[in-house]
Amino acid sequence: MPENHNKPVAIVLGGTNPHIELIHQLQDRGYFVVLADYLPDPPARTAADIHEQISTLDQDVVLETAKKHNASLVISACVDQANITACYVAEQLGLTKPYSYKTASEITNKGVMKSVMAQHQIPTTRYIYLDAGEEPADFDLRFPVMVKPADSNAASGVKKAENPEQMAQYLAEAKKVSRTGRTIVEEFFSGVEISAYCFVESGTAKLIMASERVSVIEGEDRVLKCYATVTPPAVSDAAMEKVEQAATAIAKAFELDNTPLHVQALINGDEISIIEFAPRVGGGISYETIRDNTGFDIIAATIDSYLERPVKVAFQPVRGCCSVNIIYGVPSVFDHVDGVDALLESGAIDSFHYHKTPGTQLTAKSASRGRIAAFVVRAESRPALCEKVASAMQRLDAFDAEGNSILRKDLYLKQ
Repeated sequence: MPENHNKPVAIVLGGTNPHIELIHQLQDRGYFVVLADYLPDPPARTAADIHEQISTLDQDVVLETAKKHNASLVISACVDQANITACYVAEQLGLTKPYSYKTASEITNKGVMKSVMAQHQIPTTRYIYLDAGEEPADFDLRFPVMVKPADSNAASGVKKAENPEQMAQYLAEAKKVSRTGRTIVEEFFSGVEISAYCFVESGTAKLIMASERVSVIEGEDRVLKCYATVTPPAVSDAAMEKVEQAATAIAKAFELDNTPLHVQALINGDEISIIEFAPRVGGGISYETIRDNTGFDIIAATIDSYLERPVKVAFQPVRGCCSVNIIYGVPSVFDHVDGVDALLESGAIDSFHYHKTPGTQLTAKSASRGRIAAFVVRAESRPALCEKVASAMQRLDAFDAEGNSILRKDLYLKQ
């Protein structure tokens, strides 16, 4: 579309798969959409009216781009660091936004996050926060511990250390991943990991849906890979009530309102420990499963949040079981996936979403760099769900340009 249009301009920060839906909804609302992403061919590129190949982390470059296009909205639905840029640009230009630049900056710093949780008695593990160049002193945490950068996305640089030697190694790696060199070390809490998808209405977090994350830690680099999420999670109602209460406490602590709130927690029996949280939509295709399972359109609600329009939270309880199944590839150059059309046509899977475009290099260095795509499966029970996932994995395959199979057939939801 040429730029000589009369539409308001929205700049979307990040060309991830969920932002395809964000772009389409913005266009349906009458916006001319400019996508900002440093990659030459991100998944959402073809959905946008224009693609500006710039980094969403470079706040001043995004600001100049917003001025160039006379943008009336700068938005990111599900990318933590891009949310900071969106709020920065909005404040500089006097545009609407879901929360302040200060709040966006603080809430994406895991050190600040842990400190606030401790101050407000929000259940979380003991931890230490290390500034750039700082090493652990008077260390009194119990092993194993989780080591993570203070400001990363998608579990990048997150490792489980069993002893001091591993901790030192993983701290050095986490510092390289962190943009600021800051890191967190926290005690390991054993339990079922869940993602709680909330929306804050009138200061109260409403828990719309929750999913259980199924992950593995593998390889010499001890990479944490989530390969499935299951709705509903196999946890107690009492624990989920505590998660919802913690989400409201988080909203009040950071003065969040009229915004999505994605909370990650570990659950052991009725006890919970909050891992982290972010005032955004969850990653992957959670926006789709939330909509299909509950009727609540969290992407539409996010747009309203950025426009500072109050959102009324209304949703239906989840029925049956649903899983989002992430498929991984071995280190290679991804080309294509076979078997998708037949699975969709037969109803064996509900939908299929690519994380990578042909020609993308896959590596085992991080979970995000090895993901190829995700597919959704539904069933009446968890055992039936696992059977359908196993059948779909048998019928799927992924290949490089030379026709070599690259699909990790071992990573899938099992009973």
